[in-house]
Amino acid sequence: MSKQNLVSWLKEILYNKDNKAKDSRLESKGVKGMAQFYKGRNNLSRKATRSLIAGILMLVLVVLSFYLMFVHKLQVDSWYYLTPLILFIVLSSYYIRRGVIFRFGAKGENMGLVEALNLPDDYHVFTNVNISYQNYSQETDLIIVGMKGVYVVEVKNHNGHIVGDAQDAEWMQHKVGRGGGKYSKKMSNPIKQVKGQVYKLSKFLKEQGINVWVEGIVLFTNQAVHVKVHNSSVPILFPDNRLHHYILTCKNRQYLNKSLIHKVVEILSSVQKK
Repeated sequence: MSKQNLVSWLKEILYNKDNKAKDSRLESKGVKGMAQFYKGRNNLSRKATRSLIAGILMLVLVVLSFYLMFVHKLQVDSWYYLTPLILFIVLSSYYIRRGVIFRFGAKGENMGLVEALNLPDDYHVFTNVNISYQNYSQETDLIIVGMKGVYVVEVKNHNGHIVGDAQDAEWMQHKVGRGGGKYSKKMSNPIKQVKGQVYKLSKFLKEQGINVWVEGIVLFTNQAVHVKVHNSSVPILFPDNRLHHYILTCKNRQYLNKSLIHKVVEILSSVQKK
């Protein structure tokens, strides 16, 4: 099977609704020439599922209530009794929209994973590892361990025109709606996010007796995005600027031997399973 066909096969697994059953095939299947995969719990997918279920259930209750009122002529003595229905309509809209956003983010993380798995088979790719340091924990999207070092990748699936500064707490995202109207909204600065993750992972590994350089990367996976950021020391990658190509060709600060790679992988595996 060619490498291109394997990547297509992985995409089918990662985007299929039946993820749980098929992801186990991916974990257990050793694929020569591709990075080794360690799957964590995708909290975005779980949040998306819970939010969508809550929103749909509320919508069903609203539809059922209106059906009883208008089809079966159920009499309502006061309009005050409609207040819960209005509340359910608002909450249903909120949870469904929230679920769609979470699912969109989870899709971006899967796209980043597919890209990372193009690395050689002596690289190790971890998803959704929760790193704790000094009673504060933070979940990572991707951690990549290999000869070129340890990389923490923050994955974003945003679209539109994004502008900001590396020191800002938030960036501005300018978008065009379906009706053609332009609007803007704030988004968290992913550079600050990944720097926090790098710091915690580096300190956590030092506590385990492992002193390695940890590098942060921000990866935008959406083709319809344009990012203009000032004063960034963290590399910002896009779909056309391949993640695996960057890692294999960048000037890294530290090469890891097999023994050190094995130690880092063992520690991350134990943390991921907690």
